[in-house]
Amino acid sequence: MEHFFEQKIMPAITIEDENKAIKVAQAVVNGGLNIMEVPFRTETAAQSISKITKIFPNLYVGAGTLITPEQVILAKASGAAFGLSPGFNKIVVQQAIDLNFPFIPGVMTPSELELALEMGCKIQKLFPASLVGGTKMLKALAGPYGHTGVAFIPMGGVTLDNMSAFLAMDNVIAIGGSWLATKQLIADNDYSTITENITKALLRVQHNN
Repeated sequence: MEHFFEQKIMPAITIEDENKAIKVAQAVVNGGLNIMEVPFRTETAAQSISKITKIFPNLYVGAGTLITPEQVILAKASGAAFGLSPGFNKIVVQQAIDLNFPFIPGVMTPSELELALEMGCKIQKLFPASLVGGTKMLKALAGPYGHTGVAFIPMGGVTLDNMSAFLAMDNVIAIGGSWLATKQLIADNDYSTITENITKALLRVQHNN
C-alpha cells in the first residue's frame, strides 16, 4: 500500500450529501492530491465512493471507519482502494484479508500494534494520535517495533501547524485528518478553501523534504 501514501497526506472527508461527492473530489484533485478517505459515518458513504471512483479512476479512495465485516464488504464493492478502521477488530481485519482488500487498522497501544502485526498489517493508524502522546508516542514505539517495519498514519489532532513534526518521525508514512475538508466547508460549498488547504499542506510536505 506504500504507493497510496507517496504524497504523505490523506484527508478524511465525511460526505453527508452524495450529490456533493464529485465536487469534493474535484477540490482534492485541484489541490494536487491523489488520495482521500471517505468515512463510513453516513449512509451516503458507499454511494459517494462509487461516484468518485467512476469519475476519478486515478484517485485513491479509502473507506474509513469500517467497524463491521459487512461494512468491509460494502466498501470493497463500492470501489474503494483500501479500508481503515478507528480501532483494531480481529473480525473486521480478517474479513478484509479474506477479500484481499488492503486494510489499515487503528491502534493506540503496543498490544494492539502487535495483534495487528500478527495479522500482517504493516501500516497502522495511530488514533487518536494527539491524545495518546503524538510524536512522543511514536518515538517510544520506534524502539521496540522499529525493526518490524511497521509504519503509522497519525490521525486525530493532526493539523497544518503540527503535521511537520509528525512527518519528521521515521515510522510515519503519512498524516491524515478532517481539517483539510471540514463538514462546514462542504456544507458551505466552499470547495476553493478545501483546495487551498490541500495545496498548503502539500507545500509543507515539500518544504520538509
